[in-house]
Amino acid sequence: MKTKEQITAWIKNYLANILEVENEEINENFEFERFGFNSSVAVSLVGDLEEWLELELSPSIFFEFGTIAQASAHLAEELQSSAKT
Repeated sequence: MKTKEQITAWIKNYLANILEVENEEINENFEFERFGFNSSVAVSLVGDLEEWLELELSPSIFFEFGTIAQASAHLAEELQSSAKT
């Protein structure tokens, strides 16, 4: 099962690749909007993240949980919940 830290690292790497910056430049506590995040980026990110996590997600997750840290924590909880069922 993926941890919050692994999910955070994956999202940071994904955004760093899109933005063409180093991972260290992506602060997990910044709002997604700060990275130029929009619905098309959200849909793309969700598609790849769903595949990696093997979990169905809604693109709205990144607007409901506004930072990488918040979204990662939520996703880790979702993974734990789905593993119990």
